[in-house]
Order: sequence, then C-alpha cells, then structure tokens
Amino acid sequence: MGSTDMRPLLLLPEILLFLGGLVVLMSGSFLPRTRQWVARLLAAAALLAAAVAGAVAGGGPDGWAMSGTFTLDGATAVVRVVAALAGLVVLVLAGDEIAGTARESETYALLLFATAGTLVVGGASDLLVLAVGFLLASIPLYGLIGIARTRAGTEATMKTYLLGSLFGIVLLLGITVLSGVCGTTGYGELQTRLPDAPPAAVAAGVVAVLGGLLFKAGGVPAHFWVPDAAAGAGGAVAAFVTTVPKLGALVAIHRLVGVLPDDLEWPLFVAVLAVGSMTLGNLAAYQQEDPGGCSAGPPSARSATCWCRSWWPAAATWRCPRCCSTSPRTRSRTSRRSR
Repeated sequence: MGSTDMRPLLLLPEILLFLGGLVVLMSGSFLPRTRQWVARLLAAAALLAAAVAGAVAGGGPDGWAMSGTFTLDGATAVVRVVAALAGLVVLVLAGDEIAGTARESETYALLLFATAGTLVVGGASDLLVLAVGFLLASIPLYGLIGIARTRAGTEATMKTYLLGSLFGIVLLLGITVLSGVCGTTGYGELQTRLPDAPPAAVAAGVVAVLGGLLFKAGGVPAHFWVPDAAAGAGGAVAAFVTTVPKLGALVAIHRLVGVLPDDLEWPLFVAVLAVGSMTLGNLAAYQQEDPGGCSAGPPSARSATCWCRSWWPAAATWRCPRCCSTSPRTRSRTSRRSR
C-alpha cells in the first residue's frame, strides 16, 4: 500500500478522542472552578461521538488505514465502541468524586487520551504503531492513578510507572529484534518473513512484545501494578484503569499471535501465561486488605480467559513434534511403545 492509502478519516474515533482531550485540557485551564462541569460535558460529547463513529465504521467492510498500519475489522469496532462507552460510564460514576476537585478537567483529558491509546493498540497492524499506542495508553494512566495526590496514590503511581517503563522497554526491544530479523514491522509482511527468520530471534522478539502487552492486560508476569493502582486511585479511576486498557491489549495479543509461524510452539506458551494469570489473579485477591485491591485480581483473571480465543484454534491442532512426527521410523517407535 502506498502513501495514497492513508485515509485519515477512517481513524475518526481516535481523532475525536485525542482532539477532545486537547479541547478539554485547554478549556479547563480557563474555566473557573465552579464551571468545570463544562469540561465534563465536552469529554462526554467526545466519547459519545467516538462510540457512534466507531459503530458506523464497524458496519462497513473490513480494510486498512494509514498505509496498512491500522486494521479496520470487527475487533477494532468492538474496541472502539466498548472503550468509548466504558469511558462514558466512568464519567457518570466520577460525578461526585471528581467534580469540584483541583484537577477535574485534567482528569477528563487524561481519560480521553488513555482511551484513544487503547483504540490505537487494538487496531494496530504494525509494530511501530503498536508502540505508539502503548505509550499513549500508558502515560495518561500514570497521571490518573496519582492525580488524587494521596500517599497510596503516589506509591501506586511509582510502581505502575516503574513497571510500565520496564515492560515498555521490553516491548521496544522485541520490536527491534523482529524488525531486525525480518526487515519490516507490518503484520502482513511479518507473516510471510517470520518462517524464514532465525527461530531463536523470533521467539525472543515475540516474548518481549507479548511481555509489554501483558502489562496493559494486567497479566502474569506484569500484573503487580494492578492491585496497588486499584487501591491507590479513586473509585472511578480504578474502574477505568482495571478494565478499559485491557480491551486494546487483548485484541493486540490476538493480532500478534495470528501472524506467528506454525513451527513455533506459541499456543503452549500463551496457554501457560493465561493459566498463570487466571490462577494468580484470583489468589492475589485473598491477600488484599483494601476493597479496591481485592477487586483488581478477578478482572485480571477474567481477562486471561479471553486469551484462550487467541491460542485455542491452533492449540486444538497442535501436536508435540517429538511424539507426533510424520516420519515412518518415529511412527513405528511410537507404535511399539504403545504395545
């Protein structure tokens, strides 16, 4: 696809959210404290417009935008509509909690920016676009978690920031490795070039990229920030950070594993991560003394069940290469052992 296939209007929901965040941020700087409700109305209008635009775009045919780096399909439509509506629900829930605070308009702006990043992560079909979406979805979360300026919120912000920086670097490292061995970052080209690349480098790059996405999904081994963030942030912010970012991350994991070569045993790897997240997510809730931290574990466990959609089709046909080889010698050995 060439430069004539940019079609930026196909990214209307993302554009509405990002521009809405800028408008809310600028207007909130000039509005008095008693009229910050105007910023909330602007944020709600941006979220509602993004949901409508996403639903309308989802009714059209599948395709690509921005020269094939952004996918337009059913999964992208679901992320657009659900994330925007979830942000709208958070605005309603945050009425009494955020209204009248010193950082009211900034909270709405960060929420819009984080939602826009979630949409970019969910629709990205290029590793570089995925990295940009990861940063856009992560950096506003740090501000949202610590915007209340409490001791617990500050500690949770520091933990989330350190883990986010670590797994963000891991994500970029994986993108660098995959780009180096394949000479491209687009998913379409990766699907054709990964089978001819060195298996060790491909495995290392894929694990690194999955590690970064697991931070957004709150899965093992990047799940340690979720209970602290839910306990340290306010109720409305905790409801947002423990749900909305997972939408884009889960779809991004599904897209990534869909381009991996069949000779890699990735179904087993993703299955182990999913089972570990489901187990530790539920067990971690028993050790929490704060209601917010207790409620953060089960959502991480439930989101891990969605990973099964990514690996189950291939796992159903996956066979151990040592036990299920097609060579006659291996089959004869297996038959003699069974006797």
